[in-house]
Amino acid sequence: MRSWHCGLSIIRIALVTGGNKGVGLETCRQLASRGLRVVLTARNEARGLEAVDGIRRSGAADSDVVFHQLDVTDAASVARLADFVRDQFGRLDILVWASLRDFGSSML
Repeated sequence: MRSWHCGLSIIRIALVTGGNKGVGLETCRQLASRGLRVVLTARNEARGLEAVDGIRRSGAADSDVVFHQLDVTDAASVARLADFVRDQFGRLDILVWASLRDFGSSML
């Protein structure tokens, strides 16, 4: 497990669902610009990686943003993401649910 420390302060870890566009993408930009380690998630890997590159090209080249694929409607995908966060960071400080998936009554 990696420890994410910067000097004496601990870097906070944020995860944003639906981070490849709209409110999710802007949230990733804002969190990264404030020094957080951001896990940008999206269903489509190519679009997610493109979003990470876009954040870096927008002047935040040193921002700490990583991509991980996530389909919030797929339990196996959620489990893989949870394993990734646990293995890489050991914790999650902030979760932003920007994914606009409609779960219908099956999730209630």
